[in-house]
Amino acid sequence: MWKMMVMVAVAMACLATAVQAELAETLKRVRPNVEAEAMLGYYRENAPDLLEEIEKRRKAYPEAMDAYLGQLADHFQEVDKLRGEDNAAYDRMVKKEKQQCQVRRLSREIQQLAKPAKNEAKDAADQRLALLKESRLQLRKLLEQAFDEAQQQQLIQINKLESEVRDLRRLATERSKNRANILQERFRTLTGEDWPEEK
Repeated sequence: MWKMMVMVAVAMACLATAVQAELAETLKRVRPNVEAEAMLGYYRENAPDLLEEIEKRRKAYPEAMDAYLGQLADHFQEVDKLRGEDNAAYDRMVKKEKQQCQVRRLSREIQQLAKPAKNEAKDAADQRLALLKESRLQLRKLLEQAFDEAQQQQLIQINKLESEVRDLRRLATERSKNRANILQERFRTLTGEDWPEEK
């Protein structure tokens, strides 16, 4: 029995490797500048449900695979670009990716739990409804947390932009005060002569 289980596990691993090799080839064609293994590793770690979605779409809508892989590759490049440039932003994006994965998982779970099974026993129905309630509360909490974090990031960005606007206003005010000096210097640079006096 255990030999059969090992053989099945090996066969599944070979199939997964073959599928990943096929995805890597498709990705090279669609987005040649994206490192396929890095992208698949990123999604494997942070959003494994999207890899399952790739497999489902590959079977159901093979003609749309290029576009879907392109979208995932573009998102990966956007996130990967932050790594090293802005580690805090990269960490936020990865955290958001993981949250979205949890949201999708809970959403699917809620949809499944909301449908009663045919001839469902009362105990099974009670257990299903309790799990449904718990999943709904988890999703609510996760959505609230994601919203609050996004709101906080927007406020940080607003504060940063307001600071930049203050700096630009201060510069414009200083430039206005120094108008005469700036014009005289520009005239001198262009002509080699002093600013002419008005008569």
